[in-house]
Amino acid sequence: MAKPTTRFVLKRLNWAESYDGTLERQPGARNVASFDTFDAADAERVTREDACREVVNPFACGAGVYFWTHLDEPRLRDWLMDHGVDPPNPKKGGTTDWAGWWKKGHAKLSAEKRHAVWEALDKVRFYAVVEEPVRPVGYAVVHINWQYNDETYDAHPDQSEVMQVFRTRERAEQECADSNDIARDLWADIVDESDEFAGDYETEDEYAMFDMRDRVRRQRGLLGSQKLNKGEGVFRLVKDTPFYEVIEVPLEGLE
Repeated sequence: MAKPTTRFVLKRLNWAESYDGTLERQPGARNVASFDTFDAADAERVTREDACREVVNPFACGAGVYFWTHLDEPRLRDWLMDHGVDPPNPKKGGTTDWAGWWKKGHAKLSAEKRHAVWEALDKVRFYAVVEEPVRPVGYAVVHINWQYNDETYDAHPDQSEVMQVFRTRERAEQECADSNDIARDLWADIVDESDEFAGDYETEDEYAMFDMRDRVRRQRGLLGSQKLNKGEGVFRLVKDTPFYEVIEVPLEGLE
């Protein structure tokens, strides 16, 4: 029996979270899992999509109606009313606080009515299924881009520099560990790890010299009220800080 030449890949779309809690759709997507059939992939997509909808305000995903739906605002209002949902009234200036309306009242809507709202907002999606050729997988050792931020260092949520790619995870993890050892020796000569100013901060998280919480949240696809564990993604000491990590990458043209 011939091996399948394509797989159905579940991808998490790239949403960036702003400081005020709003979300912005950005280019790119991250592979989450692959399946033999579309039905299996789509079932997982629905499960993950529903989990996001529990914690995300869809009207905070972009600056206006254009970013949420292919409908214009009058047709969006008609759609909602046709499905038994009373849309918010415009303010005196003609603008509508859609995000505030959803935040205040969505819990009072039935599951069917909430589903109707999300169905209309067809640009606000967090996962997609794409049929792709079967490819071998490689393991890339990437250098994390740490950026100085006045007193501390923040890991860029997306950027990394690919250093080497391996066919096995074991070799990649060993190279990553060796690279981290070298980097930590270098950074230890640069960073002041004294506790001189620790008393100025209420928690150890605030005092952390290295902060990669935004990067970890992006990698895991955490949105809205989904949170990391306490202390996760922050590092006070160089010896605990990752400067390299391993990611999976598709290998083109290899058998």
